[in-house]
Amino acid sequence: MTEAVTESAVEPAIETIPQLRAQLEGGEITPVGLVRRALARIAQVEDEIQAFAAVFAEEALAVAQESSLQSGPLWGIPVVVKDIYDVAGYRTGNGSLGAPEHPAPRDAEAVRRLRAAGAIILGKATTHEYAYGVTTPPTRNPWSLDRIPGGSSGGTGAAIAAGVTAAGLGTDTGGSIRIPAALCGVTGHKPTFGLVSRRGVSALSSTLDHTGPLGRTVDDTVALLEVIAGHDPADPYSSAAPIPDFRAEFGRAFTGLTVGVAEPYFCDRLAPDVAAAFTDAIHTLERAGATVTSVQFTDVDLCPRIVDVVCGVEAAAWHAAQTGMAPEWFGAEVQDALRVGASYTGVEYLEARRARCAVIAGMNAMFDSGPDLLISPTIAMTAPPYGSTHVELGGRTVPVLAGINALTVPANVTGMPALTVPAGFGSDGLPIGLQFMGRPGADATVLAAGRAFEGIAGFVNRTPTL
Repeated sequence: MTEAVTESAVEPAIETIPQLRAQLEGGEITPVGLVRRALARIAQVEDEIQAFAAVFAEEALAVAQESSLQSGPLWGIPVVVKDIYDVAGYRTGNGSLGAPEHPAPRDAEAVRRLRAAGAIILGKATTHEYAYGVTTPPTRNPWSLDRIPGGSSGGTGAAIAAGVTAAGLGTDTGGSIRIPAALCGVTGHKPTFGLVSRRGVSALSSTLDHTGPLGRTVDDTVALLEVIAGHDPADPYSSAAPIPDFRAEFGRAFTGLTVGVAEPYFCDRLAPDVAAAFTDAIHTLERAGATVTSVQFTDVDLCPRIVDVVCGVEAAAWHAAQTGMAPEWFGAEVQDALRVGASYTGVEYLEARRARCAVIAGMNAMFDSGPDLLISPTIAMTAPPYGSTHVELGGRTVPVLAGINALTVPANVTGMPALTVPAGFGSDGLPIGLQFMGRPGADATVLAAGRAFEGIAGFVNRTPTL
C-alpha cells in the first residue's frame, strides 16, 4: 500500500542523475529534499498512473536523513525497483495475489549494490504478474491514461515518465525493460546477458532473463549500470568478464560508424507512423555521419517460437520448485502460460535450444559482415489501449504479447545488449522508441550511440501532462 504523503504538488522531475549529483554536491538540494519532492510527486500522480506496489516513505526519508554522513556515486539519489526484486523486510509481490506473504530476508544483489552506492530505495514499482506479460495492470501510461505502459517493468517506466524519479530497475526476458521504456518515452537498457546479477530476483526464464536499468536518459541508465554490473559468484549465470567502461565511447560521433538495418524481420510489420519515425531516425544518423546499410540476420524469425518454448519450460520449472506460493490465486493469463510451458516435451525444448544456436550464429555472421550496430524500431506500434488482448502486427491480429515483443525478443535469444531511446511520437501523440543492438559485450558502443542520438534528435526530457 502507498503510504500517505502530504507534500504540496510539484512539477515533474526532469534532471538527470549527473545534474542531481551536481546539485547535491553544490548544496542546492539535499537527499531529504529530493526524497520529499519524489514523494510529493507520487502523491500528485499515483492515483492516476498506479505505478507503485509499495512506497517506502518513512524509510526513504530516514535513509535520506542519514545519508548526509555517506558517499558514493549515487549518493542521495531516489530510485525505484520492480516488484520482483527482493527488498529486505518487504514482501516481493510479483504483481500477484499468489505470491508468498513473507518479507524478503535480504536485498537482491542489484538492490544491495544500489544501496552501497548511496542510492535511496523509494519504493517498489508494479510488474505484470510474475513478469509474464507486457501490459502491467493496473498501471496506466502517463502519456495517455487510457493506454498501457508496457511491461513487464511497466511501473518503473511509468514512474520515470511521470517525473517521480530519474531511474529505476527492471527486468527483461523478451523486452520487459525496453518495452515500457519505449511506450512511456524514456530510456531502457538490457545489458549483455550475465552482466548484472539476478540473485534475489524472481525468475521467469533462467537462460533469457536479464536485469538492468531504465532512466530518463542514457546518462541515468549508465549511472545505475556502473553500480550494479559485475560478477556475482552466487549467481550461476553471472559473467566473470571484466566490467567494461560504459562511458568509454561517449565522445564518439557517428562518423565512421556503420549501422545495420535488417528489414525482412524488423521493418516489414510496422505501423505507418512508426515506420515514418524510423525513416526519420535513419536520416538523422546519416546526417550525423553514420553509414546505414542493409544487413541479413539469418534465422532471426525463429526467435518468437524459441522464446515461447524456452521461457515456457523454464518458467514452469522455476515455479514448480518454489514454496509458499498459492498458484490457485494466479491470474488466468499466468496459469495458462505455466500450463502450456509444462506441456512442452524435452524434444521440443531441445529443438528450441538448437534453434537458438542457429540464431546466435546468424547474429555473429551479421556483425561479421561489417556493421558496428543493428538498429530497429523498439516496438512496431505505439501503446495499445488499456485492456487490449490483441494488436495489429503487419496486417494480422495477434495476441498483445506477441505483437508488442516481436522486435525485442532477438536480443534476449542472443544475449546481445539492446538499448531503447525516444525517437519521436506517433499520430496519436504517443512515444516511439529506437532500438540500438550490438554484439554481446558491446554495451559501451550501444550506449554511446544511443546517447549521441538523444543529443541530436531532441526527444528526451519531454514529459506528459498529467
